[in-house]
Amino acid sequence: MRSRLIDLILFGLVVTMSGAASASAETLRFKVYLDDDPIGEHSFQVSPRGQEEQVLSRARFDVEVLIFTAYRYRHESRELWRDGCLERIQASTDDNGTDFAVDGRRVGGALAVEINGQPERLPACVSTFAYWDRDLLERPRLLNPQTGELVKARLEPEGKDRRVYRGREVQADRYRLKADELDITLWYTSNGDWIGLESDTGKGRTLRYERL
Repeated sequence: MRSRLIDLILFGLVVTMSGAASASAETLRFKVYLDDDPIGEHSFQVSPRGQEEQVLSRARFDVEVLIFTAYRYRHESRELWRDGCLERIQASTDDNGTDFAVDGRRVGGALAVEINGQPERLPACVSTFAYWDRDLLERPRLLNPQTGELVKARLEPEGKDRRVYRGREVQADRYRLKADELDITLWYTSNGDWIGLESDTGKGRTLRYERL
């Protein structure tokens, strides 16, 4: 179950929340499905502090086949943001027994990152895949928080849909995000709340996030 399913889960589902204004901490919870089968949850806790935001993201997924766990995924990321740019990131991932670590901080005119201990230098102002902030998704390159790579990205509006959110049907704006081999559909309420995500895993199945 690895390959593109893992990429879909990992590309940016670490919260960045850099552009949002909030007076208090907010928790966003999503139930995650593979087709119609629930496989886990992804939660995001965002704590604004003046010009900064502290973000904690946790994800747990288990894909079951008969009575066996065919795939297991655990991810945690702690991030610090300032003025729309990633200031600090510490992320660890257990990808079905394969471990990844990304540790980065902004130093001068660059984001200095260690990826499994290997140093890299990225531009000073970097964003991950901030699905909850459509302005940040319009940046031409976005950071994959697991691999530490910058990938080309393009966001396109695709009209409106009816979606269920908090127990009632609402009109939602639909967007399409293309990044590397990923092709992701996103939904937002009229006031910009991110409420859903869908993408083909590349194996004929659909990965789906629904806001709780």
